[in-house]
Amino acid sequence: MQGERVRVIRIVALGTRRGPATEAVELYEDMSPEMPSRRKDAEAEPQFELREKGAGRPTKRARRETSRLKSGLV
Repeated sequence: MQGERVRVIRIVALGTRRGPATEAVELYEDMSPEMPSRRKDAEAEPQFELREKGAGRPTKRARRETSRLKSGLV
């Protein structure tokens, strides 16, 4: 089981040596049930929240100005 997914695999043949994935795919048959696609849900909702420009972390210049104001140098 991988997370929420259940996999059903039928072994077709055993490999005689360790080889590339392209050869390994020929040694088994994936009989797992189809998983519903999550792409439709993912496209509907962005994975991160959009914010307005300038609403995030202050720039280096803004931090220096804030530092000067706090220290009384202005």
